[in-house]
Amino acid sequence: MVEGVDHLTVAINGNLMHPQPTGLSRYGVELCSWLLRLLPKAKIYTKLKELEDLFPEQVVSSGPKFKHPANLTSNLKRFLWLQTGMRLNLYFKKPKLNFAPIAEGIIYSPVPQIVTIHDLLPLYDPDFMPRWKIYYSKILPKILKNHCRKIICVSEFTRVELLKNYPEIHPGFNPLRFQTDREFSVFEKFGFRDYYLMVGEGRPYKNLELVPKALSIYRGNSILAICGRVPEDEKARIQGIANEVGVGARMKWLGYVSDEDLGILYKNSKAFIFPSRYEGFGLPLMEAMSFGAAILSSNAASLPEVGGSVPIYFDPFDPMDLSQKMKLLDDDQTLVERMRTAGYKRVKHFTWEESAHKHIALFKNVLN
Repeated sequence: MVEGVDHLTVAINGNLMHPQPTGLSRYGVELCSWLLRLLPKAKIYTKLKELEDLFPEQVVSSGPKFKHPANLTSNLKRFLWLQTGMRLNLYFKKPKLNFAPIAEGIIYSPVPQIVTIHDLLPLYDPDFMPRWKIYYSKILPKILKNHCRKIICVSEFTRVELLKNYPEIHPGFNPLRFQTDREFSVFEKFGFRDYYLMVGEGRPYKNLELVPKALSIYRGNSILAICGRVPEDEKARIQGIANEVGVGARMKWLGYVSDEDLGILYKNSKAFIFPSRYEGFGLPLMEAMSFGAAILSSNAASLPEVGGSVPIYFDPFDPMDLSQKMKLLDDDQTLVERMRTAGYKRVKHFTWEESAHKHIALFKNVLN
């Protein structure tokens, strides 16, 4: 427990968390677990069983249960509950602070409020998220301007996107989530050996189609293993591109994999490839570094800020550039070893405990 926080009653909005965490949900689960450990009087509003089991006295099982992937109905239910049910809880229980680890705040919050911004994706790619464009362009700016004491940005890139001087607090990485009781080989578990790895949901800005194009230029027989939930139409589109360029048989779609399996895949990959054109932070870079994976990363958005000098960067619009960087890894194994060593060092600077302490310092600053 942190000194001087016995009195600090904080309400946490945990309604976006779900049992198979990726992205925002993983961020919320990891950060809020540490906040609950450090703040004994904090309460989190969630129906996630993992947190109920760990913190039975601090979980308030209230609000709509989140189902992934979200749709218009589930998002409306969550937003309406936030403006009504959560507001009433704050009004009657009177915590000193309301904290949202996501970009969803309460209009006219009864108590001081802090909201977290991860990215402005609906404004960057409105065609992909047309329903969220209205919220991000009309409603969220008013919440941030008129109804928040502070705004947390997870990266300098996101802060610059907002064009306001708000504090940035980097997320962390939890290696314990990826531990397994037995060390499987990738071949034993998945049936292949020589492979590049991609991780993430199949959304257009994730730019998955770039990699099979680069793979067709790069000489070799390596497989491309893809982890994450990819909608069937997007999967068919990317597989079609791979078929056209002659690498269709080398695509391995693994779907959602457990944290333990993901750790094994990172550790044994030829390299982790992150071709995204837009990221507010990019947690997979931290995950890859922690397992000593070689990293080929897009040079877009926040990724150079997060990766630092560890990855080899490429232009996310140029498959030739990526193929040349793939060849560079093949030709220089000392470079791979240097990258592994640098990755181990860099990831130590990003921990959820440190992130939680920085959040608490901000909470105290707001209340003082």
